[in-house]
Amino acid sequence: MTIATDQLFGEMFGDMSQWQSMLDRQRELFVDMEAGSRIGFVSREASGILPGKRLEGVRVVATEVPLMAWEIENGGMSVRIERFAGMSSTRVDVLLVADQEAMDTMLAELGGDMLKTIKRLIRRGNIMFFLFRNKAQLQDAGYEDFLESLGLAFLGACR
Repeated sequence: MTIATDQLFGEMFGDMSQWQSMLDRQRELFVDMEAGSRIGFVSREASGILPGKRLEGVRVVATEVPLMAWEIENGGMSVRIERFAGMSSTRVDVLLVADQEAMDTMLAELGGDMLKTIKRLIRRGNIMFFLFRNKAQLQDAGYEDFLESLGLAFLGACR
């Protein structure tokens, strides 16, 4: 990435050290996840992923769309900024697509309980949620606690 791209990407998601601190505070939530598990965030407006659109018709709006990736490595969840080139080439298990209001809210509440904030934003429709693994794969990878923390029924009442 270029310096200008790094600056643009950083402005969208804010200070990565604050995101890393938040992930470190939530460490227990990720302990059962397997190495390499990845969660991504993109801007709804920049990505072109809109409610009600068929995914095969979605085109990335901007040429430089940042993706904030959370990845399990070295026994913990790490954060980094990467390029998002579209749904078909994304390398995440879970993708959260946040509108501008959600992006602003997450940045403002980064020092608090971010997972409660994300849960609230999903329920309000400000964040869309996409899974790129099936239920069994997500369960095997240890996503159950994370998905339940967001208020998403994962395994249901009958186990």
